[in-house]
Amino acid sequence: MFKLSELKKKISKRDPLSHKGQNGRVLIVGGSIDYHGAAIFAALGALNSGVDLVYMAVPECNFDVSRNYAPDFIVRKYPGEFLTSRAQEIVLALAKKVDTVVFGPGLGDKPETLRAIKYLVEHIDAQTILDASAIQVLDLLDKMPLKQPLVITPHHGEFEKLTGKPFKISDPKDHKIRIIRTLANDLKINILLKGPLSIVAGDDGRVDQNETGNAGMTVGGSGDVLAGLIGGLMGQGLSPFDACSSGVFVLGRAAEKLYKLKGFAYTASDLAAEIPFIVKDILE
Repeated sequence: MFKLSELKKKISKRDPLSHKGQNGRVLIVGGSIDYHGAAIFAALGALNSGVDLVYMAVPECNFDVSRNYAPDFIVRKYPGEFLTSRAQEIVLALAKKVDTVVFGPGLGDKPETLRAIKYLVEHIDAQTILDASAIQVLDLLDKMPLKQPLVITPHHGEFEKLTGKPFKISDPKDHKIRIIRTLANDLKINILLKGPLSIVAGDDGRVDQNETGNAGMTVGGSGDVLAGLIGGLMGQGLSPFDACSSGVFVLGRAAEKLYKLKGFAYTASDLAAEIPFIVKDILE
């Protein structure tokens, strides 16, 4: 099970002589004409993890809302209403500036978008997270493993679609662990299966489980926040496995705290706002 000591060891101390950017830089590649909020949720998750810099690459139709949402975000736009090859030059340039890139929140699954993500994933060096529809790109990649660490964050339906085999929340835990661990080991990737019982499988054979959280986390945007949070933790030096374990634990604790205050009527924005307070409580 997840050890709080790992989170404390990695981020409890910050070099007082460090400067801007040395404590994590994350790029969120997300958004489309249909889903402008998802990329913002992911950016909030990254920002509230404690990273120094959060970049966003969004289609021009999302530019103003993303830029105006918070002055903390560094927002760049690319042409069109969704991600295509026209965004490649912009995203590749931004990826050189960051430690972690999160693909997926709000991008959608148009064939042109998936082809663009594939190209980008195969041409960047930064640690990479595939979330939401971007997970489908795993089937398109020409060669595995990639040169950079890779994380995917599916829920049960997305994992079932990825593997093409039945995979239900009601399946026995040991069955899920065996399948997830095998896939992670074979592809040398890190997998976070999201659900009432979340399971993390590392590219080195490690497995973790998490039961924090509650049914309020079904609210739209919570997965986007989680992807950004994991990206932020990776940017601050946690391994992909530890970042996944820490991220799902922290967000679950945030949900538990919010339930005491608001019942199940909390939002993804609420979850993102709680992250720094949960982390602070853990570190003290």
